[in-house]
Amino acid sequence: MDLELRQLQYFHTVAQLEHMTQAARRLMVAQSAVSRQIRLLEEELGGPLFIRDQHRIRLSGFGRRFLVHTERILRAVDLAMAEAQEFRNAETGLVRLGFPHSVGVHYIPELLRAFRAAWPQVRFDLSQLRVRDLIEQLRTGDIELGVVTPWDEALLPAGFTGVPLYEETMVAVIPVDHPLCSKPSIALRDLRDEPFILFKPGYTLRQMVLDACMAAGFVPKIALEAEETDTIRAFVRAGFGVSVLPPAAMSGSLDGLCECRVTDGPVQRTVGLTWLASGSLSAAGQRFAQFAAARGRQDLR
Repeated sequence: MDLELRQLQYFHTVAQLEHMTQAARRLMVAQSAVSRQIRLLEEELGGPLFIRDQHRIRLSGFGRRFLVHTERILRAVDLAMAEAQEFRNAETGLVRLGFPHSVGVHYIPELLRAFRAAWPQVRFDLSQLRVRDLIEQLRTGDIELGVVTPWDEALLPAGFTGVPLYEETMVAVIPVDHPLCSKPSIALRDLRDEPFILFKPGYTLRQMVLDACMAAGFVPKIALEAEETDTIRAFVRAGFGVSVLPPAAMSGSLDGLCECRVTDGPVQRTVGLTWLASGSLSAAGQRFAQFAAARGRQDLR
């Protein structure tokens, strides 16, 4: 079967108006062209789409059923064309961005606020994901840009590229009534006897803290595990243990908590932006990546 989109469009218009001449006017073509395409479509389908008499035409039973499918096809075509136009439009397009929670509570809102100040009509579809899930969704095309940490260009999966955005030093987070709270800085080994609240397995921040503790000469005793920095802070505030997190000066309130700089091998992370190197970024995505990269170069100076 060899149907043409034009035939479906002609059929849909005639079905709406139930009049060949009016349909031809709306389509801005000759009536003979409309009649011929309808006839070819009926021959291809093997059944009459319209019942014709001297004064009007109307859909046959077969035509009514076929119209349902035609409308579904034409809607799908319209959606596809709208998405293609959106993909090409840097001014009003859609950026599909993924990021882990640990940067979503401070960095992403500020980055988007700064970007929207320059390009207010660009829209965002945001996904909060673990880094490993983020990479997989980049591969499948569910998102087009991903903020990842720890950033290391040499360790990016094959086929990926990107830019560093910023660096930050993690801090020890302890309850405000803890004896160490009075100190501006501590050694990580000072926490060796404390219960730790860490991210669940699979989160990059968990492995960073585990590696830092083992480098300091101990394996942390894990009291609780969570999936968000705010939840971990809440459990530290409630006295369940201590943690090592991005500084709250960027991510939230210090009520009931204090932060201490870690002196023995500070836990640092670099955050970067990555995407597939195959040129699959939308026009708006390209603009956002360029903006984030320029802002990142300033932050890394």
